[in-house]
Order: sequence, then C-alpha cells, then structure tokens
Amino acid sequence: MKKKRFRKGSCFFLVLLLAFWVALPFVWTAEAAAAPEKIRLSMGAATTGTWIYMFCVVLSETWQRYIPDLDITVLATAGTTANYVPMSKGELDLAGASDSGDWWAMHGLYFTKNKLTNFCSLMPATKSFTMAFTYADSPINGWKDLDGKKVAIGARGSPTSTHQEEACKALGVKPKFVFSTPQEAIEMVKDRRVDAMIYSTGIPWSGLMDAATGQKIKLFAMTQEEQRKIHRAAPYRVPDTIPAKTYSFQNEDIATNAGFQTVNVRPGLADDLVYKLCKVVWEHRDEVLKASPASKWVKPPDMLHMVAPIHPGAAKYYREIGVQIPDHRVWKKK
Repeated sequence: MKKKRFRKGSCFFLVLLLAFWVALPFVWTAEAAAAPEKIRLSMGAATTGTWIYMFCVVLSETWQRYIPDLDITVLATAGTTANYVPMSKGELDLAGASDSGDWWAMHGLYFTKNKLTNFCSLMPATKSFTMAFTYADSPINGWKDLDGKKVAIGARGSPTSTHQEEACKALGVKPKFVFSTPQEAIEMVKDRRVDAMIYSTGIPWSGLMDAATGQKIKLFAMTQEEQRKIHRAAPYRVPDTIPAKTYSFQNEDIATNAGFQTVNVRPGLADDLVYKLCKVVWEHRDEVLKASPASKWVKPPDMLHMVAPIHPGAAKYYREIGVQIPDHRVWKKK
C-alpha cells in the first residue's frame, strides 16, 4: 500500500515538473516581450580633459538618469572638428561641436574638402569669448593698433587661431602672427616676447589670469563697427561683452565677439527622442550647472544664433518654452 502511494506521489511530482519545464520558455518570452528595448546612442566628444568632453559626459549622465532605457556611449575623439565626418556618415548620434565648426563643415572649409550637411543643432553648450590683451604700458589700445605687431594666437590650425586670422582679415589688420600652444603663448606674454595675445575660450580663462601674475595686463575692446565687420565675415562670431570684473585688473565692460560651443545631433534621430533630450537638459539645468558652471553663459534663446539647421524635435521643445524658431531654420529632409 505504501509503495503505491509513493508511486502516485512520484508521478504527480514528475507531471508538475514537466508542466513547469514546458511553461518556462513562455514565461521568459513574455517577460522579454514586456521589457522595453534599450535605446543605444553614440556620442562623439573631444579629447579627454577638455571642457567639451567633460560636458558631454555630464549630459550623458543626466539624460540616462531621466530617460528610461537610454544608453549613451561617450567617445573620446581628436576634437570637435573630428566629429563632423562620422556624424555625416551616420556613425555618431550626438556630438560635441561649435558654431564655427558647423559653418566650416557646411562650406567645406579647413578640415573638410566636401560640404557636410547631415547634422543638426541640439543646444548651445557655452560661449567662447575673444580676449585681446597686452601690457598695461603698451601703446596698443585697440585692434587697429595690431598692424605689424607680434601677436600670439594659439596653435596653427586650431579653431581659436583660425578665428583670429579671420577677424584680422575682416578688419584689414595685418599682425605678425605667432603660433604655439596656449601655455607657450602665455609664457611669451610673461617674458614680453610678443606684443599682444588674442585667444577665444570660456571666461574667466586661467591662462589670462596666469599671464597677469607675471605682467600688468590690460584687455582692449572692439568698436561696434569692428564687431559688425567680423560678424559679416564670420556669421558664427556675434557681438558680445566681457563683463567688468571678470578679471581683477578689468574695471569696465569689454566689447568683443563670442561664439558657441554646441551639441549636434544626427537628423535621423526620432523627433520625440530629441524633444526629450532637450527637455531633460533644460528642466534639470541646475544639475548640469553644478557639474559644469561654464554652461551659465548660455540660455535657450541662444538657439537663434546657431548656424546649423535645428532638429525638428529640438525646435518643438524650444517653441514650447517661447523661443520663436523660424521655419526656415528647422532641418528638412531633401
């Protein structure tokens, strides 16, 4: 009698186990079907250690925190200008960029022989102010005084040195340009081996503060006409001002021009996803600023200064918050 009961129990257990084994794949399949698919994006940044690289990392962390199932891989690249060709080929979804880089890419200048158009603006990242400075006792008091003077402008072929060459050409000024790394240029200023230096980057710039420890320094301004001439020749450089007291030796506002470091996006990304990317960044701006204080120089209306077409998803968000993006500024498939 006991033997029969044991057999019955064993059979029942085997039937139960078989039923579980048969049903298990369907349970797993249902769970897999219910799990949303990961959205995987690649983001070209710049060389590690640069501000734009760190900013791209901050953005990726912020986006992944607030957009479920988003996965972004931030890639170190040779620089923002190295991001245009891969994005144009569809190999990058997002990229650190600049409005000057956008202009050069769209016109086939400097780093590309072909006109590149397969990219859109997503957002401004920070401003790059042009700082022209010399010694406090120098007779140089404006850009017109730079004719024939030795002027350090950074590394040959770099975006900042190209900006200064274009600006001087627009103004009809012919300095003797001195090319070097920014660090070497600052040492030349401290040793008075150059007459002046012009450099474009975020403010306050540590290099200029360093130069002021070895020499008494003064910034010199552009006239309104000079600002306009440069903007006409290089639309990505817009009139702006370095606020008084940005540097300890600077007691008044300095008229200059500025450009933007930016973030670009691949046109093929879905409008609703790009809309969410914009929304998250601006609605959690306090977190972005905490990790990247240099972003304080830009606001949503600065989208109107972008030279690349604006992604439709981004345009939708900016219009919702009151930035009047004209239709002709929005990317359209050709």
